[in-house]
Amino acid sequence: MSIAFFPDTGAFCWISDMRTGHQVAVALVGTEGLVGVSSVIAIPRHPHRIIALFESAGYRLPVETLRRVFDEHNTLRTQVLGHIGRQLVEISSLVACTRLHSHRQRLARWLLMMAEKSGESSLKITHDMLAQVVGGPRHAVTVGLNKLRAEGAVAHLRGRIDILDRARLLAHACECMQRRTG
Repeated sequence: MSIAFFPDTGAFCWISDMRTGHQVAVALVGTEGLVGVSSVIAIPRHPHRIIALFESAGYRLPVETLRRVFDEHNTLRTQVLGHIGRQLVEISSLVACTRLHSHRQRLARWLLMMAEKSGESSLKITHDMLAQVVGGPRHAVTVGLNKLRAEGAVAHLRGRIDILDRARLLAHACECMQRRTG
């Protein structure tokens, strides 16, 4: 049985695994959305790996139940379609971002997005996981975090990153994030 999941806490990431061994995050869902929407809109097989970035909690619902409620209740259908629309806009922005912006800019953007979508300013995430999300090597994440720490934007300990100054972090993010929040 397929399950849809409505997170109350945490964040989930869609990772694209390439034959070359490269990995990059292509979407992020937090407490604003749902995991499993593809089955509601007739996508039979999701092409990406979905991972929980942080400890999460929420509500599980069989996909068949979600499909039935989606068809029967206009309010839920409107909310789900709104979520899908916001995801499309975000994904299209991530495509350009991944192609054009530096690892550090993307790192700042992803940290801001993860904090926003999870509702947390302290993120329990490793450098290795961030490298997958950002789509770059682990050492680029470490160099970027060290620069952000030196600027007072973040603090990082083993397996945890604390956002100390959102405005400073936003100043290091690419124009995609600045446009998104501005």
